[in-house]
This record gives sequence, structure tokens and C-alpha cells, in this order.
Amino acid sequence: MSQIDRLNPYLQGPVRIRAPKMALLARDFEPPLAEGEGELEIVSERELRYRMTGLPADLKHSLHALNRERNEPYEPLNRFRLVMTGADGIEWMGGWTTPYIDADGDQWVLKGTVQSLSAVVQGPASGEGGAEARFLIPRDHSASIIFRRFVRSDDGKGGLQATRMIEALGVPVRFAFDNETNVLSISAGSSTDLPAHNAENWFGEPLRILFGQLVFPRLVERRFPDGRSMLWVRHSPAWTADSTWTALWNGDDRFTNDGDFFALYAGLLTLIARDAGWESHTITTFYEEVIQSAQGSRWVMALTLASSIEGLARRLVPEGTLRTDADQAAIDSLVAHIEEWQGASRLRDAAL
Repeated sequence: MSQIDRLNPYLQGPVRIRAPKMALLARDFEPPLAEGEGELEIVSERELRYRMTGLPADLKHSLHALNRERNEPYEPLNRFRLVMTGADGIEWMGGWTTPYIDADGDQWVLKGTVQSLSAVVQGPASGEGGAEARFLIPRDHSASIIFRRFVRSDDGKGGLQATRMIEALGVPVRFAFDNETNVLSISAGSSTDLPAHNAENWFGEPLRILFGQLVFPRLVERRFPDGRSMLWVRHSPAWTADSTWTALWNGDDRFTNDGDFFALYAGLLTLIARDAGWESHTITTFYEEVIQSAQGSRWVMALTLASSIEGLARRLVPEGTLRTDADQAAIDSLVAHIEEWQGASRLRDAAL
């Protein structure tokens, strides 16, 4: 059992995590905004909501911190951070939040939402690091059929198992598909070219391009050689039929050509990893913009598509790149002819 399996109960909501200890932290080295107890509810794949009952550790400072956030709402460091300890002793971090506060009673009631939930757990040391990301695949989307058919391999006993191994950047990448929960898992060991702290996010980028959907992992694990694991429950955006036309993986053989599918995935993952960025790759970002524009007007869609095509063209042919078939001698002759022209200098300079 891997550590990420601990998060399986939180795949879909509604689920509640009771927290005997909960706090909202202000800036580093400052007293907490408030401390108490409460619960976090995983309402759905796209909403994590908390409710805390408690009191400020330092009333004067808490009021100052609240006013600071209200007066400078665009300063991200003025927000607060949710931390809590579950009934099972696991310490969770909820990330940044701006709470709604009801201070009329004997205790403060603080409510709000967070973007993700994370924890650090300890397991046996393995000597190797790695990353795993698990994705919720809608049952009514063609991707569900594709993964049911493609993620298969010989189990060594004459049967089949729902796993598939491919190679990217010299690293084995493992796919697994759970038919019961419709969850796709992608994992790999950590390497120089595919470091775990990047790979956990890179795994989803080729899927966004291939399916034309905002495919982000629901559950994430980053493993360290000493046995520690960082775990996340993250937002999983809804898939929409509006953006199906943006999918790169399309055609009459899209349900049967597993070889080309995984070759294309490996190629995209290699491209993304070689640029080694924290944010989405430039090409992935273009796809994300077009995917989101598909839910808008045709005017918005056309403008976004045009700007993305221009961006791809500039990436393929950077500004200043000379054509390999250009006749440089003819170009130099034309430039010399224009320079010798005695007409209006404004027109001559514009031509040059």
C-alpha cells in the first residue's frame, strides 16, 4: 500500500474531516489570527470548505491583521493560512484563505474555502524518490473508454492487468486505471530529467493537450528516499463537451491505436520536461486558454485561437530567424538598390 492510498476516501465528496485542533495563521512570526476546533468538508471535486470555532490568540493583533487584509486585498501575503490536526493525528495544511468571521458570540466562527489540502506522512525508507498523480476521469467521456482499453498489460499468469509501462527521458512511467473508481494513476521514480517535485504536475499536461480538457490531478504524492511523503488533495476541474474539438487525440482510430497514443504522450512529456519550468509549458498554456475560451462566445474563441496560433508560430520560428531557402545575394542586392534610391527618405527608411 502506497501512502497516496490514504487519500482515497477524499477522492469525491461530500466527506468531513473533524479537527480537534484548527488555526488560521497570519504572517510568519506573528500570532495566529484565531485558534480552536472545527472541521473541513470536501464538498465536491471543486470545493473544500472549512468551519472553525475559536478565539484570537491576541485580539489586538488579530484585528490589525484583518484590517490589513481588508485595506490591501491585492497583497497575497495579507491572507491567512489554514492548519489543522485531524482526529487521527495527521497534521493538515489548507493553504491560503480569506475567512468570513462572525464575532458576535462568545467565540468567533470562521468560515471559508481553500484550494487544496496537504499533509506530510512517514513511511519506511526506500532509498528512492518518486511522484504519483491520480486523475478523476468522467465515465461519460471518451477518455474513459480509451484508458480502459489502452491501460493493459500481461500479468505474467496468462491474464491481463490494468497497468501499462512506457518510457520517457529514459525513465519508466507507469499507468494504472481503476475500473471501479474510474481513476487514472501515473507514476515514475525521480531522476535528473524527471524530478519528482516537477513530475507531479507535468504528468497532467500531456493529458490536457490530448483530450482538450482541463485535466489536473485530484490526488498527488511526492515520495522522498527517507520514506517521507507529501500528499495533496487538489481541485479537479469539470470536463466539458464544449472543448472536445480542441483535443489533439482524435480520429477514427482513437479507440484502438494505443501505440501512437502512448508515443504521443511520451513525446509531449519529454518536450515539457526539457523546458523544466514550474508553470505549465508554453504550449500547454495555449491549449488551456483555448479550452477555456470554448465556453465563451465565438468572438472570444476566435481571438484566443488566433493568438495561440501566433504564439505557436513564433515558438517554431523565433523572430529574426532566416529562411534556409532565402537567396541572400538577391536580398543584399535589393537592399543596396533601395539605399541608392534618391526619393523620399521616409519611404526609403520604411522599406529598409
